[in-house]
Amino acid sequence: MRAASSRGLGLRLVVAFSLIAMLCALVIGYYVSQARQQVGADYTALVTDVVRAQQDPAALRMTLDSLIDSQDRIHLEQIHALLWRIPRRIDGIRLQLRRSELAPASYGELVEELAHVESRLPALEAAVDVGAEQGLDERGSEAILALGMEVEEGLAWAYSELNELLHRASAEQRQLMERLALAVAVLLLLLLLAIAAVMRMLFQLHRQRETMRLQSRTDELTALGNRRWLREAAEQAFERRRRHGASLSLMLLDLDHFKRINDAFGHPVGDAVLVAFSRVLERQVRRVDRVARMGGEEFAILMPDSDLAGAEALAERILRATRAMSLPGPAAEHRLTVSIGVVEAGEERSFDRLYSRADELLYRAKAGGRDRAVTGQGQAVPRPAGGAARTAIDAN
Repeated sequence: MRAASSRGLGLRLVVAFSLIAMLCALVIGYYVSQARQQVGADYTALVTDVVRAQQDPAALRMTLDSLIDSQDRIHLEQIHALLWRIPRRIDGIRLQLRRSELAPASYGELVEELAHVESRLPALEAAVDVGAEQGLDERGSEAILALGMEVEEGLAWAYSELNELLHRASAEQRQLMERLALAVAVLLLLLLLAIAAVMRMLFQLHRQRETMRLQSRTDELTALGNRRWLREAAEQAFERRRRHGASLSLMLLDLDHFKRINDAFGHPVGDAVLVAFSRVLERQVRRVDRVARMGGEEFAILMPDSDLAGAEALAERILRATRAMSLPGPAAEHRLTVSIGVVEAGEERSFDRLYSRADELLYRAKAGGRDRAVTGQGQAVPRPAGGAARTAIDAN
């Protein structure tokens, strides 16, 4: 029962720990997934805007080169369209930077450069408007080219540096999140170890409690149940008898002149005799019977679902087996006998009443010459012929 109880608790603890471990694994997986998505979301929009904005200085440089080759009005219209788009790109990027997790000091110089570019856009737009209205001459073309190259170089440098800054910041944040994810995993692992330690402690406490409970109900020498254990079993048997009307019998056994064995051969031999007699009783009883050592050389057998006739038959077998058992060590040449009182529960409603009646019958068996069983009707189970053929240590 103890092993089954410990296995049941151990199985429940293993299942609980497995569920907790799976939950921790899911938490780690979800955290890592969300962390990676968050890292990507932090910079994706800003990087996309910067990449798109980098097309403006490239388009401006291409348009200026075309203007050098051919002073066509269409190039002025292209420049005019870029001048409309560039400040809006700058405003969008500036807003994204303020919303980002980047430190203002890391991009302050770049924002200043974009602000400088914005300050040059009106002059470039004015030169383009003049060229569109009055036509392009050499002086006008040079003015447009000079202002356009200044704007293009400022935008190209600022966007390139900003793109590098974003990639570096994204890599740093990803590395930080990976470290945080590792820290979370380590913390969860420590939590699992702590939970495992607590569960192990609970299991050990349960086993210790079961051991103490078993020890409090078990005779240390013979490993049979003790008086407390038999009383608990009797209460269950009486409850079953009240519900179902089942029969119930009790047998008390007392080894005859056991003190002489201790005096003649010593207590170690006496203890060995008690253990050997306990094994004899266990071999003779049914699986449902309860064998207990009540103290000293007195034993008891509680027999559920057994009437007086069945109890008498068991007593006869025990008498024969006791006479036939070999005593250990120096007592091997001697014979052991036992006196037995057997009673079937009648109107008794408690173990104490039933025990008291069985004890009276045991007293009769000892007073009647020992090596016999006296039943509930006061009848002694006859001693088999030739029972004294071996040397009897209890003979008077």
